[in-house]
Amino acid sequence: MEVRKELKVACLQEDDAWQLFTEKVSQETLSSSPRIEALAKELVKELKGLPLALIVIGKAMYPKTDPIEWEYAIQHMQRSCCDKDNPLSIENVFGQLKFSYDNIRNDTLRHCFLTCALWPENWEIIKAELAQCWIGLGLVDECDIQSAYTKAYSLIGDLRDACLLENWRNWYGFVKVHDVIRDMALWISCGCGEANNKWFVRAEAGAEENISISWSKPEYISLMLNGMKKLPPFRFDHHPMKLRVLCLQNNYFDGSIAETVMNFSSLTYLDLRTNLLKNIPEELCSLANLEYFDLSHNPHICELPYCFRNLSKLKFLYLLCTSVRRIPEEVISNLKALQVIELRTCRAYVGGGPVNFIPKIFEELGTLDHFKSAGIDADGFDEYASLREAAKLPIRSLRLGSLRETHEFCLSDILSIRFARRTLYELDIIQSNMEQIIVRDESNYYFGALNKLLMWFLVNLRGIAWLGRSPASIFPRLTCLDVNSCSKLENLSWVMYLPCLEQLEARFCNIMKEAFPGTGHHGEIMSTDQESSMKSNGTFSCLKYLRLSDNPKLITICNPDVTFPSLEQLVLTKSPELIRLPFQMHSLPLKLQELQFDDVECWDRLECEEGVKSFLQPSLKFGYVSEIP
Repeated sequence: MEVRKELKVACLQEDDAWQLFTEKVSQETLSSSPRIEALAKELVKELKGLPLALIVIGKAMYPKTDPIEWEYAIQHMQRSCCDKDNPLSIENVFGQLKFSYDNIRNDTLRHCFLTCALWPENWEIIKAELAQCWIGLGLVDECDIQSAYTKAYSLIGDLRDACLLENWRNWYGFVKVHDVIRDMALWISCGCGEANNKWFVRAEAGAEENISISWSKPEYISLMLNGMKKLPPFRFDHHPMKLRVLCLQNNYFDGSIAETVMNFSSLTYLDLRTNLLKNIPEELCSLANLEYFDLSHNPHICELPYCFRNLSKLKFLYLLCTSVRRIPEEVISNLKALQVIELRTCRAYVGGGPVNFIPKIFEELGTLDHFKSAGIDADGFDEYASLREAAKLPIRSLRLGSLRETHEFCLSDILSIRFARRTLYELDIIQSNMEQIIVRDESNYYFGALNKLLMWFLVNLRGIAWLGRSPASIFPRLTCLDVNSCSKLENLSWVMYLPCLEQLEARFCNIMKEAFPGTGHHGEIMSTDQESSMKSNGTFSCLKYLRLSDNPKLITICNPDVTFPSLEQLVLTKSPELIRLPFQMHSLPLKLQELQFDDVECWDRLECEEGVKSFLQPSLKFGYVSEIP
């Protein structure tokens, strides 16, 4: 509500506290034994009406049907209240909330929860970023990378069910930690008040804050998002170094930080994303125990030094959106422990044009015994043709760009490559001149693992020709589709047939008047038999997030027969011609939580069936919406 005045919220009275608690623990649990309801009321009294504790402890007790477990919970709360004069002191609150932490099913999940405190207070954490962190720390380790991410997302769900994580504004792909829960995590990490200094977190504290660190004491340090240019000085104090995890992302560090970081010989995890490094200092290549190294979004880094081969324990290397196009021979093949490499780079800073290192990289990656995943670029037709040399590699992310010499692009050519059918999770097609993408019925190949498809700056693209194949048969697991700056694309009628689509964004489609007009419209070519087999039931059954933004000709989304039973967020910004929504009283989006427009004028001009606007009004929001990854 953007209220600028701080309001003190009192603890709940007994009746209100009981009502809130029963909502979280469920009546089914309370009625599972004659004693449990009485014990539950005693437990609620111990929580002193604190809403957060009632929610978190209630959720923790949801599966507990043995009275002994309830007696233990009461005893825990009585012990945690060490300050009898002030039972709601922050130490007592942490002691109460720690019950939920203690009831997490294993130490791995507990450690996963504690790492969430490395991010700043009230920060929206990208789920994929959190999963990558857990994998890099060795908390999640599966036989293949997709299984690891699936396991990590499952753990995120477990923490959310325990009320230790929550969805951020119900936005797709983000979670956050309640401020008090985060403070509790840091309290636990530092010995529950014993100040053991094992964790030092000053995330988003600000560059102006005078940060002083005793480098020899912490095992985990997070200085992310501070705008810092220099690290606090390192002073050798004859104590053995314990530092294992160092998070320095989103600052203004250059290569001079290597003089400090080189002293941390025990370091296993180093995150230097989004800084100002112009090269990879040799000093960083002396960190013999390093297992995780993220240099993404340092766009001036153009090459790996030969001494990079000394990082023999390195398992995870991320070079996303750097300009790395030069890697000396035998550097990659000497990283014997390497499991994941991300090489989807940017090209703006590469002197002398792109350097084709892809075939040599494929050859060296093929010699690694533990290799699980690669993200690569194929820029231009030469590199695109070389992809067949990577057929046996587990390519997870592929970016195709600069295919400028063709009017048609055959998607079936990619499908004939083994990794496309087995391991490809994300496909980006960008900055190319094709007027049409063709899907031929040449085989039974399909993208078996593809989750995300990105189509950006295909400025001549008019549509997709489905020649004997249906979208559902090609993309059976596609969850996210992002279309941007395809200025001649008239519609996206084919997406109605994607069975698992959850997130869809279409921006800067300059001539699009109706997003989903149905099968066979405006360049979507298919046979009569195929059209018959693709008859839609008019339902986006899984779609949760839909963003149609910066589409100047858009008049409507689709016809009223199309329904959105799972839709939670709908963003319709910067579309000045939009006058109709497809919703009717018999087909309302019952799960809608957020409907975004630029301003009240955009909302007022909409033509809707009577009663529809009244239903949508509670979810209405105006103004800017940030990018969704």
